[in-house]
Amino acid sequence: MNEEKMYEDEISLAELFYIIWKRRVLVIILFIISVLIALVYSLLAPKIYEAKTVILIPQQSGTSSTLSALLQNLPIPIGITSSTPSANMVAILKSRSAAEYVFKKLKLDDYFKAKTYEDALKQLMDSIKVTTNEKENTITITAEAKDPKLAADIANTYVEALSTINASLGVYTAKRTKEFLEKQIERVKKDLDQAENKLKEFQEKNLIFSIDDEAKAIVDALAKLESEKQMTAITLKVSKDNFENLKKELVNQQRIQQKDLLAITSLTATSTVLSDLRNKLISQESELALLSIDYGPEHPKVVSMKYAIEETKKVIREELDRVYKAINNSSLYDLFNLQMSILVNESKLKALSDVIDQYQSKLSKLPELGLTLSKLLRDVKVQETIYTMLLSQYEQAKIDETKEVAVVSVLDPAVPPLKKSKPSTVLNVLIAGVSSVFLGVFLAFFLNFWENFKKEWQRIGG
Repeated sequence: MNEEKMYEDEISLAELFYIIWKRRVLVIILFIISVLIALVYSLLAPKIYEAKTVILIPQQSGTSSTLSALLQNLPIPIGITSSTPSANMVAILKSRSAAEYVFKKLKLDDYFKAKTYEDALKQLMDSIKVTTNEKENTITITAEAKDPKLAADIANTYVEALSTINASLGVYTAKRTKEFLEKQIERVKKDLDQAENKLKEFQEKNLIFSIDDEAKAIVDALAKLESEKQMTAITLKVSKDNFENLKKELVNQQRIQQKDLLAITSLTATSTVLSDLRNKLISQESELALLSIDYGPEHPKVVSMKYAIEETKKVIREELDRVYKAINNSSLYDLFNLQMSILVNESKLKALSDVIDQYQSKLSKLPELGLTLSKLLRDVKVQETIYTMLLSQYEQAKIDETKEVAVVSVLDPAVPPLKKSKPSTVLNVLIAGVSSVFLGVFLAFFLNFWENFKKEWQRIGG
């Protein structure tokens, strides 16, 4: 029984092979025609050459590292955020500014023949590919062109564009940082002078020059909390300004669509997970503020609460990352960081306000003159604390302004390739040959089916 079944199978396979063999001429002709067409196309089609240059991703310079630290307490509205060097460099290389630099430097009007300048610029941007290798800490710029020398020139000129734009952004960043701090210092100095004058006038008028130890402890705590609150408020305001400016910039550069921004806003606003995490962070920040005043910054309870806050921030970042990944747009990196900063600082500001209200209620129990003196002393201490912090950051900003921007290090400059990259003759012929064989086999079975169908139709009298 089994032998008969095996024999039937063998006959069936033989029949299948016979069908193909019967149409072998068709299969062979299709194969030859397809291969010849692919060969002719590969030989006559314009040759595309590919040139590559590899650059080393620099470590964060003194300026950028200082700014990163500064952004934690006082971010400056400079138009860029504290992204990683690789993210910033890739963004520059993919930018319109870099493409315009290369286009004008190499005078590519005659090469990219298009109806408009915008179309020509888009052709140039489409001919460039930028890839990063995080393990080797490198970025590869690949340029394609019909002329091998031009391909190399485009790749190398993109490196020039990166260096030029990166340098201008570095100088602009340091300058804006310094200018922002100068304005803040001027404002805080006026507030400090006013607070000191009010305190002096009150003391001279009422002949009260000091407060008791309990009141002094409350004043010191309030001064610390108020100064931290003001710095957090500045941070939040600048983060929000940067967030709105960056959204407009991304839309204008067509790196993100308006519907994606609406989706982000909707997803983050309606997320119950983010809402619960924000409330948890507010509670933890309030507890941290109270613990820091009662025990000092190095106490184990304070250290433990700081760790808990960082863990909550980590979960918030993961949830925000999930929301942003749903949009699937790599241009949202800086937008993501800014929204994270906004969420964290909003929570911290709310927490500090709650704790300050608690201490204000303690301060309000003092006699009227003692209460007024305590408030005046608090105002002076707050402005002194902020003024001291700003002066320290301003001195660092002046140092950063004189530093050289990190030079883009080229590991392998692009050289004119000897062989074309497109079209690949071997690959095209191989694909054409294999595809034609499958097509020929399909046609063989189809024609066999059609013949049998016609015979059967005639047999039944059709």
